Amino acid sequence: MINRNGMNRTAASMTGFTLFELIVVMVLIGILGVFVAPRLNLTTFRETGFYQQAFSAIRYAQKQAVASGCTVNVTINTTQCLLTWAGVPAPPDCPVNGTNITNPASGMNNFCADSTAAGSPSASFSFDHIGRPSAAQTITFGSRTILVEAETGYVHAP
Repeated sequence: MINRNGMNRTAASMTGFTLFELIVVMVLIGILGVFVAPRLNLTTFRETGFYQQAFSAIRYAQKQAVASGCTVNVTINTTQCLLTWAGVPAPPDCPVNGTNITNPASGMNNFCADSTAAGSPSASFSFDHIGRPSAAQTITFGSRTILVEAETGYVHAP
């Protein structure tokens, strides 16, 4: 048989891998499994995910407050990030106080549902109709921090 380069190939060279090649590949996969698998610590990824989801939830709350003209409450603890309507101004202009805001990506009320918090973050504050927080916030997640500036509501990491 002639390949693309115009060279003849024998039937033996077209049958696949040799037994030796297969054993070498299996040994390499075994070595990687022994040394690499224990280093894959999912806790670190879950903690990073919680931090990033909390960061996004806070920014989303601010945008919802500005877009709707209603006050939005933000509650963050070790297991959840909840956004609720504050009922200000009063219904029918805004949803009833305590009504959950649903995460548009997951359809759930908890914006940090699939992650685990590092340390013990705790925050409860609100954004008014112009995106201003009720008070400046510093929320610590292990070695990471989220800052919410007073007056402007600027959400950032230091």
